Amino acid sequence: MISSFFIFQHISMRLYFLSIFLLVHSIILAQDCNNSIHKGEGTYYDSIAGTSSGNCSLPIPSTDLMYAALNTADYDGSNACGACISVTGPSGKVILRVVDRCPECKEGDVDMTEFAFSRIAAVIDGRVPISWKYVPCALQQKNIKINFKEGSSPYWTAIQFRDIEFGIVTMEYKTNEGSWKLVNRVLFNFFIEESGIRSPMDLRVTSANGESLIFENVPIDLSKDYDTGKQFTIKDSCNNDQLSTKSFKENSKTVIYPNPASSFFHIETTRPLTYTLYDTKGILVRTGTVTTTNKTVLVKDLTRGMYYLNINKSITPIILQ
Repeated sequence: MISSFFIFQHISMRLYFLSIFLLVHSIILAQDCNNSIHKGEGTYYDSIAGTSSGNCSLPIPSTDLMYAALNTADYDGSNACGACISVTGPSGKVILRVVDRCPECKEGDVDMTEFAFSRIAAVIDGRVPISWKYVPCALQQKNIKINFKEGSSPYWTAIQFRDIEFGIVTMEYKTNEGSWKLVNRVLFNFFIEESGIRSPMDLRVTSANGESLIFENVPIDLSKDYDTGKQFTIKDSCNNDQLSTKSFKENSKTVIYPNPASSFFHIETTRPLTYTLYDTKGILVRTGTVTTTNKTVLVKDLTRGMYYLNINKSITPIILQ
């Protein structure tokens, strides 16, 4: 006769594994392309471009203002780090990379740069209703990179992944016995194995879409990021919010010179184009149209410094000196 304790223990284990399955399944679906729509409020904060001071510890180029901080719930313990979101506001839509966390924000809220905010609403509004969803990052065929945190060795190993099309939710390494061991991820976006991982190592990562990639014979190198030569797969249905190949080819025909500029710069184009020029606070300072014959933009009246030229949603930093 089977004891009631055994039956209870059996049922408890089934419920435990079911809850784990549902949790992992919900995480995997959370960032599925063009899937769940999140709603909240959009705000902006001071630029951290040129640093890696965001909670995700990811380096942000000094010319990059297209990034955001997610609320703690959607930040999901750093699972959102490096992923991209498409944010829609009262007057536009923008694609931003998640590099930071906003502890004071409510679930659904997105805190972005002032420049990014200016593309979805008037900066003077300060706080606006938004909706957003996860989309692939437009990396233009970049491979995933592996960064080893300073101090990493075969006795203590901290790993971060960069240039990812989708968020990464798990990382494992192959043990000496040939099995895969799951590694804990900390809030500042590093997978840390306190007892260390031998070098070279085999790693397996799983994206928020459920796709797994294996990187073999990865050496610990503190001097540079390791190029894996691999990238997550983008489904055809995920391309709606990305710059299409056709658009990219059209934009590549546009040449801007000189840059840095002084009193003017030229926009060389094969067809008429409308441009907008913003300062680093996201304030529109110039707008106009250039053609194959009228291609000069005068800027001698503007203060010296960095500006951002927007042509067909393609952003080019312009330096005035």
